[in-house]
Amino acid sequence: MAFQTPVTIHKALTSIQTGKYVLPAIQREFVWRPGQIARLFDSLMRGYPIGSFLFWKVSHESIREYRFYDFMLNFHQKNNPHCSPLGHITQDEITAVLDGQQRLTALNIGLRGSYAYKLPHKWWRSPDAFPRRHLYLNILDDAEENDAGMRHDFRFLREEDARKRDEKRYWYRVGKILGAEDAADLYEFLLDKELTGERRPFRVLNKLHAVVHKEPVVAYYEEENQDLDKVLDIFIRTNSGGTTLSYSDMLMSMATAQWEMDAREAIHGTVDEINAIGEGFGFSHDFLLKAGLMLAGIKSVRFKVTNFNQTNMKQLEKQWDDITRAIRVTVELVSGFGFSRGSLSAHNAVLPIAHYLHRRGTPTGFLASVAHREDRNAIQNWLTRSLLKRGIWGSGLDSLLTALRDAIDLHGEGAFPAARLEEAMRKRGKGLKFEEEELQDLVESNDRTFALLSLLYPLHNFRTDRFDIDHVFPKSRFTSAQLRKAHVPEHDIPAFRDRANRLPNLQLLDPETNRRKSDRPPHAWLSEDFDAPAAEEHMRRHDLGDVPADMRDFPAFYEARRDQLLGKLRQLL
Repeated sequence: MAFQTPVTIHKALTSIQTGKYVLPAIQREFVWRPGQIARLFDSLMRGYPIGSFLFWKVSHESIREYRFYDFMLNFHQKNNPHCSPLGHITQDEITAVLDGQQRLTALNIGLRGSYAYKLPHKWWRSPDAFPRRHLYLNILDDAEENDAGMRHDFRFLREEDARKRDEKRYWYRVGKILGAEDAADLYEFLLDKELTGERRPFRVLNKLHAVVHKEPVVAYYEEENQDLDKVLDIFIRTNSGGTTLSYSDMLMSMATAQWEMDAREAIHGTVDEINAIGEGFGFSHDFLLKAGLMLAGIKSVRFKVTNFNQTNMKQLEKQWDDITRAIRVTVELVSGFGFSRGSLSAHNAVLPIAHYLHRRGTPTGFLASVAHREDRNAIQNWLTRSLLKRGIWGSGLDSLLTALRDAIDLHGEGAFPAARLEEAMRKRGKGLKFEEEELQDLVESNDRTFALLSLLYPLHNFRTDRFDIDHVFPKSRFTSAQLRKAHVPEHDIPAFRDRANRLPNLQLLDPETNRRKSDRPPHAWLSEDFDAPAAEEHMRRHDLGDVPADMRDFPAFYEARRDQLLGKLRQLL
């Protein structure tokens, strides 16, 4: 492994564009945020070193044996988060990047591509939630004082935002520098934009041009050995620093190298598929690979290198279709219980369910058949209680999952063995018995609220209908100004505000009813939208008791409903 003559950013990006530089199948996911890319460009403009790179010179023979991927160009958080596999490679020789993948990808996106990430407060499924942004540099002024210590104001902006201009702001699209051959091109651009009155714009652009076209900042070592084992070892060692190398990165590296099918595509595809079920989930590659180890029957579910051997990988590949089918049905089942990205607080809690279904061959019709209703109810009850009990899915996870798998293998032939699972959990200090203090904590909870409401009110059909968590007394009524307007004494306002988002002030409503209710107080809503019998029925079903018309009586309502819910929790838990 020898140090090579450094090259310019322009030359490196040209090598990416022509397909000379590629990513190996053991490439890591691109995980840099826009701010990290901006800081990289700021470092380059200030003459700071950006570290060395490690390249692997791949021979013509090795090209045919391994899989390779293209560099990310137009990153989209939802629709394009993964690198594309390369098809037939015609070059006799290519260079695969082992160390520096994130930095080179950041340069490629910043100078040639775009970055689309979700706008705050937009729905994940909304078509306008992920606007396309390009990297821009303000050439008229330094960055405002910032925690990142950046001097140059690099930002990813939408085109309409970049067009906004004033005496201290002109946004130059950084990628345009690739087309500028010399200083004359830069001056002509500034002349056209009427920006030649000051020296700063030319000085900034001239420095950017030098950084991209002239300064050999891409310093790299090159490995020529074609042995995959050695390349894997180099990859894992060199990627153990910086942005954390997750275990799934390593496992995907091993699996991709040893599976006949494309492990990376299989894993990405399954994760994307299960995350799109229902209202959406946030399962990771780590989750899926942990599921693979557990459901394939590999002795230890721990992420250890010894578990990633060829024998285990072949076993996992052989069962992959059956395993992923069980996982998909499990996620559909959990979605049918009403859980989604925000309410499923521990992803690993669904693994015993997936193993149970996998062991039974994932029965056809399990999600809806009357024959499996009791099983579904038992699973829902066990899952919900395990999510409500703190500390179950934290430390000691691997040994717990192994014990639960053993219990299912021994006792899960005919029905979901909830009692046996609880026994195995209890032996490891993770029992599902709730003490009075825990119940008192739950009934005042402002988290885990969906799990609590679904347990308290199980008659809702989450599989076919969607439900919102609604504030009985609208959240908008708990601002200090609104409370004063309602004549709540000043010294009581903090207590009112503290209770606004807690369980006794929450109920489950279908979206249409919730929309109609809007921010009306409950007494007005019930009297205006319901006749007397229907209002009584709603209050009975939701344990609302007497709903006061006066906001000042909220504490009495809160305490009465709290006691009602506490009594039900004592019975259920």
